[in-house]
Amino acid sequence: MTTSTKQTPMLLPVTSVALNDWNTKRAQRIALSWGVHATLAAPPRAIWHADQALAMVAQRISTEFQGFARALHDEAIDVFVSHVGGANMPLESVLRERMTTERALSKGNPTKKALGGDFGRLGFTFWAAMQKADGRANAWGQELDKLIEMRNGVAHDDEAKLNRLHSEGYPLASGTLQKWEKDLGDIAATMDDVVASSLSALLKIQRPW
Repeated sequence: MTTSTKQTPMLLPVTSVALNDWNTKRAQRIALSWGVHATLAAPPRAIWHADQALAMVAQRISTEFQGFARALHDEAIDVFVSHVGGANMPLESVLRERMTTERALSKGNPTKKALGGDFGRLGFTFWAAMQKADGRANAWGQELDKLIEMRNGVAHDDEAKLNRLHSEGYPLASGTLQKWEKDLGDIAATMDDVVASSLSALLKIQRPW
């Protein structure tokens, strides 16, 4: 006679919708831009084809991360407003407006300063919390700003900026962009955790995701 043991189902970690989208839809769009690069960089294409494709990848990576950061901020605001507003709809509208007016992520690039300022509206010091969660956070802030410089350099055809980045060790090359893409994945995962933990501590509630 055999006895069966019931296995405990593995619980998947709960993440924000924003992080789930980053790991699925946004990752797919970034992968698509890499696919275009692979096509344009293949022989006998001219070298400038590959450079143009790399420029598209740089812009796509930056764009998708900005979309993720803004979506995570929106999600966090929804939690904050819902809890503080207490089903008082006019109050919730006022709170939401105050927390999104002149939001840097709605009109500019996701720089280190922009992330710190926008998420700081939620009642915690963003980069200090990131650094506490992961010691790489200081380096991430610098790498993020270098990505944005690269994005602006290719978007505005700024050869001087691109040459300066190259001299600093950031050439417009596959290796540079692949490293930044990995960094952004780590930043996004840490942001997701930090924002959830910070909201939980501030509002005295369970983690919202």
